[in-house]
Amino acid sequence: MKRHLLIYAICLVAFITLLMDSRRLEDKTRVPIPASGKVLSMTLHRLNQGENHLCRNDQNGTLWCWGNNLKGQLGNSRFALQPEPQAIPFNRPFSMMEGGADHSCALTTAGQVLCWGDPAMGVMGDGGARVQPDIRPMTVPGLSAIVHIGSGFDGMCALDAAGKVFCWGAIGRSNSRQRARVFRTFSRPEPMPLPEPAIHLGFGPHHACAVGDSGAAYCWGFNGRGALGDGSVTDRMQPVRVLDLPEKLATISPGYLQTCAITISKRVYCWGSNIQNQLGDGLRNPAEDAQRLSSGRVPGLENIVQLSSGSSHNCALDASGRVFCWGYNEHGSAGQDPARYPNVPVPMPVALEAPVVELAHNEWGMCALTMADKVYCWGSNKAKLLGARDPERPWLPVEISFPQSFTAR
Repeated sequence: MKRHLLIYAICLVAFITLLMDSRRLEDKTRVPIPASGKVLSMTLHRLNQGENHLCRNDQNGTLWCWGNNLKGQLGNSRFALQPEPQAIPFNRPFSMMEGGADHSCALTTAGQVLCWGDPAMGVMGDGGARVQPDIRPMTVPGLSAIVHIGSGFDGMCALDAAGKVFCWGAIGRSNSRQRARVFRTFSRPEPMPLPEPAIHLGFGPHHACAVGDSGAAYCWGFNGRGALGDGSVTDRMQPVRVLDLPEKLATISPGYLQTCAITISKRVYCWGSNIQNQLGDGLRNPAEDAQRLSSGRVPGLENIVQLSSGSSHNCALDASGRVFCWGYNEHGSAGQDPARYPNVPVPMPVALEAPVVELAHNEWGMCALTMADKVYCWGSNKAKLLGARDPERPWLPVEISFPQSFTAR
């Protein structure tokens, strides 16, 4: 009898420990609690994404960045690809950074937004004051109490503590060959006419989306293949409601021609293009279902706490720290051997050495921050995000080396 009680006690302790570890991981991820009129708290990202560059925050809020710097988006005057992380010499702490093709914007801990790099399309938000690439971070005027930012290819949006969304740069511009583009540019932040306060914001290459306080979603911009979720393929320069959502949303993650979202029950739904299995529904011939104008659940995903969507691939992080990816995989961006899976039809696990706490995508790849405070990346190395030397098997995560002066957060 005593032996049975001892075994029961050991099992109970193990279960409690596992539950506490899971909750600690969930605390480090990015699923917000619906605001219900409350003031939103500031987002803290330790791993920050750009189209072809990435940054990591250290314990002082300093950004260490690597990848494409051809237009000064890494904040230094070496206009070249930079495979080794370097500290951006900005004398102020940041809570997160988001970058597009040739620009970067960062959110300070004081709620201000600063931008640098190529000012094309008004993406600096300064009214067109800068016309040449500039490595100096300049404050975007007219914004305060910002808690979250999102970047498109050449546009930006910001969410403030009251749930208002402001955008600047290009809205709806696309390099798609499907049809002639109609888009708008704003040289200064403009409020988006959402019907309710937002609690989360996401910006893909050419369209943006917000989750409202009610759990509804609204999207605007390029609507190729139905990425806006309004039942059409018509581009919208103002927010439209995503139709036929089965339950309330918590966060949203737009890609190039697809959009995915996490519900409050931590399941994943996607809509839009399925040409490269971006919807993760398992179709062997996705061309037969090239687009979906309403949302569908991604099978096999439960207890998801973060989504990160690249151009045509998506990755999901669950509460136990496992990563699952699907979609376009020619460069190994979905974490599988492209010889076997040119596209990954359903979410498949990525081989990582430790539980993950945060994901950050780039155009054709993905990076992960583990509980051991290490960063791993996989996929395309065209911007040298995996290091100076191209790996033989780019679908396998490669550890990114940081200088000794870097201090993990």
